[in-house]
Amino acid sequence: MSKATATILEVRFVIHPELTECYVAVEAGGDAPIGVQGWHHKTFPASMSAIDILQSADFRDYLLWGLEAP
Repeated sequence: MSKATATILEVRFVIHPELTECYVAVEAGGDAPIGVQGWHHKTFPASMSAIDILQSADFRDYLLWGLEAP
């Protein structure tokens, strides 16, 4: 995995009254492991705005989120 890359292609937010869903489309390159490429998903409380989510420590770990397409 010394030459693996992960590129964010798109970020989508689905805002509900009780929660906010964040989807991140990732393109894997090089010798990236299985599970890197695809849509990564995480749910946040409604009290967090989209800007708060993008600036949070949780967003920096988007590759650890579960794979789920919007």
